[in-house]
Amino acid sequence: MDESTRAIVMLVLVMVLLLAIAFLGSSFLMKRAVKAVVKMFQDKQAFTPDTAKTEEELGLKKRSLFQFKAMRDYKPTALQFLVRSDIVQMTDDGRYFITEDALSQIKLRQR
Repeated sequence: MDESTRAIVMLVLVMVLLLAIAFLGSSFLMKRAVKAVVKMFQDKQAFTPDTAKTEEELGLKKRSLFQFKAMRDYKPTALQFLVRSDIVQMTDDGRYFITEDALSQIKLRQR
């Protein structure tokens, strides 16, 4: 194998490694955000439609374009994932709550 071929192979390997690290890092951050969002529901005691909270009340206000921070905030995405998974329920007026049953299911899965 000549020198240019070896350099190309190394470049491809480095690119694949970087993609794998990016995917695993994103997955880790999303799992951590899901746990944080579930904890927010517990802290605010949003377990029924009567005690449901808005995104702002939960502390999940989306950043504006001019609020740049170093890392992406995965919590709003985690909330949407939990809603699509029927773990978090949404009221007709746009507030969110997590049921005790869903909370116990999450705790069983984490063990």
